[in-house]
This record gives sequence, C-alpha cells and structure tokens, in this order.
Amino acid sequence: MFKAKTIINLIFILLGLLSAEVKSQDIPPPNPGLVINIVSGYSVSFNFDEMSEYENGILNGGQSTFIRIGAIMDWKLQFSADQSIFYGENNPANQMELNNVGVVVVSTGTNQDDGSNIINYAKTAPIALDDTEVTLLTKGSGSNRGYGIKNAFTLNWEMGTKRGNMNNQSLLEQMIAADTYTVNITLTLSPYR
Repeated sequence: MFKAKTIINLIFILLGLLSAEVKSQDIPPPNPGLVINIVSGYSVSFNFDEMSEYENGILNGGQSTFIRIGAIMDWKLQFSADQSIFYGENNPANQMELNNVGVVVVSTGTNQDDGSNIINYAKTAPIALDDTEVTLLTKGSGSNRGYGIKNAFTLNWEMGTKRGNMNNQSLLEQMIAADTYTVNITLTLSPYR
C-alpha cells in the first residue's frame, strides 16, 4: 500500500515564551497519484507570556499549516508524533504529554467536508496529538478525489486549551518544567480502504 508522508517538526519553549516551529518538507511519493503539498506554515510559534495562557492555553492565534492534497483516488489523511512524549532539550528528564497539542482542520477547498466528499474528524473540536496514527480526514459518501482547489486545508494548531480530547489539565496544573520541547509530526496520506 502506498503512503505519502510529510514530516512536521514542532518545537515548544516553555516559561515566558512558548514557541513552536513547524518545519516540513514534501517527500515525493513513488506514485504521483497521491501528493501532499505543504503550501505554508513551516514555522509555528506559541508565545506564552501571560499567566492566562498557562491557565487557558493558546487557541491557534495564527499557528497554521496550509496544505493541498492531490489525488486520482479516494484518500485519507492521518497524523502522528515520532515519540511517545515531549522531552526537554536542555534536560531530557523534563517531559510534557503529547496531548497538550491539538489541531483543528478547516477545509478551504471545494470538496465539501460535510460528509459528502470528506469526513473531517477535526472540524468542530481539536484532535490531540498521539504517537499512533490518528485519522483527521477521510472519504465521505462521495469521492474526495481532486487536485488544488478541491482539497485545500488549513491545520490550526493549538496548545494547552483542554478542548476536544486534549489534556484536561492546564499547563500550569501539570507543572511542566521550563525547557525546549521538540517532536516530529508525520502527516500520512494514503489510499482510502
């Protein structure tokens, strides 16, 4: 089975400034029938500089990745982290759970995400990051094939908001140590089965 994978790196710095950098590169698939293109949003920053942000998190605020999917067949999009927890770069004993990060997917293409062309599991509430593949988008009752404007999406990242299935404790309640936390996020595009 063919899978197209794109890696996104998130870097989180806590205490005073929480910044996330999303870097990604398109990995050319062996089959051009499925293509994922990161148009923008290679760098994402969460700046935690107020106590209310540690208590309530940051709800997007411009931390977005814009993607387009080109497919001659029906497809599904999943995401996952490459490790089971965030580890501090300065001190690996400092840890933070992955489910503090979530994503809401907004469809900006003409393929409807109302269940007719696309089922968008992250449409109304964020889906928390996990180290196993989690389905974000899949085929609806019709076909989700198409290129460019048909399959265009904005991935709105958020941190510490306790929404959806994200961690239900604030960053303050978790008493996360000040450090830089990094994880690679993989977007996996594969044929719908």
